[in-house]
Amino acid sequence: MKKCFLRLAFAALLLLPLASCTKEDPIPEVTFDKKVLIINQGNYSEQSASISLFDENTMQITNRIYETANGISIGATIISGVVSPDKEAYLVCNNPDKIEIIEASTGKLKSTITEGLESPRNVLIAGEMFFVSNWGYDHIVNDAGWWEFNESYISVYDTKTKTLMKKFLVGTDAEGMALYGNRLFVAVKEGIKVIDISNASFSTISVIRAPGFTGGAKHIAFDKNYNLWVSFPDKGLVQIDPVSLAVVGTVEVPVDGMDGFIIADKTGQKIYTYQTKFNANYQPEEASIYSVDVTTKTYTKFFAGTYFYGVGVSPSTGNLFTAEVSFTSNSLLKVVGTDGTLKTSASAGIGTCRYLFF
Repeated sequence: MKKCFLRLAFAALLLLPLASCTKEDPIPEVTFDKKVLIINQGNYSEQSASISLFDENTMQITNRIYETANGISIGATIISGVVSPDKEAYLVCNNPDKIEIIEASTGKLKSTITEGLESPRNVLIAGEMFFVSNWGYDHIVNDAGWWEFNESYISVYDTKTKTLMKKFLVGTDAEGMALYGNRLFVAVKEGIKVIDISNASFSTISVIRAPGFTGGAKHIAFDKNYNLWVSFPDKGLVQIDPVSLAVVGTVEVPVDGMDGFIIADKTGQKIYTYQTKFNANYQPEEASIYSVDVTTKTYTKFFAGTYFYGVGVSPSTGNLFTAEVSFTSNSLLKVVGTDGTLKTSASAGIGTCRYLFF
């Protein structure tokens, strides 16, 4: 089990090897060129999203590579994405709902998917299939006046043909996903839903929630021992054994309430969370990135700023990526070393939020 390989997708995200739970399975070769696709979400009402390309070899950034490669803007809000082993980037978009598949190194558009998507959130590539979490369009209004998308579902596609294969319901407000063997883990309001993907029925195995942890699950990361870590913004992080499906630990650490994105460091020994605090007028006052030790289950403040809206970690260098975000002008990219010191800054795009490494 400890030699199993895993694939994780965040809403947000990083290329990881595909999960396989037999020692005999060949280990796929995944190489990294020290390049980073930076998702600039844009302002939802203005469709001002863009893609930047950062080179860790030169520490230089190139903005608006999609426009340069295709002659038009992407015309949407980019929510998340992932880079496939053959270095195609799947960009999950809202307003309008679509997945744009581009050549990661150039931004050149290769194909567009619209079928089966309703407010898509995150994508996970798993060999011959890929999965997309969708909020769906149906909703209820809870006691606090917030919308809850109680008919959330996963849409399943053929990786080669990019055609829709199936859709299945998973709960409320579906977000991040992770794959371990034939088990698909989906973060929903009800907790972590575990789906058996070994047959076409995609049946539910379990729904996991730690005692005392309120609110919905948001995103998932794997540690060095292949345990899952799940963010619950109301409370912190939950550690889950993907084989027994038991909760094996919890950490009450600040987690961003809007997005809840988390990610492991290069070695899997740390899990990074972030949180921005706002004043009564909803103006950002203080932002922090926290480092959680997966062994001691303690945390420390790793990096500070004013307004963070995402975090990423390079599998090549271990550098941490974040940004002082703006939704009205260009955000300021921050590249931070493994010791927590700032290595470089650069102007990116509007609403910088996710970092895709390849």
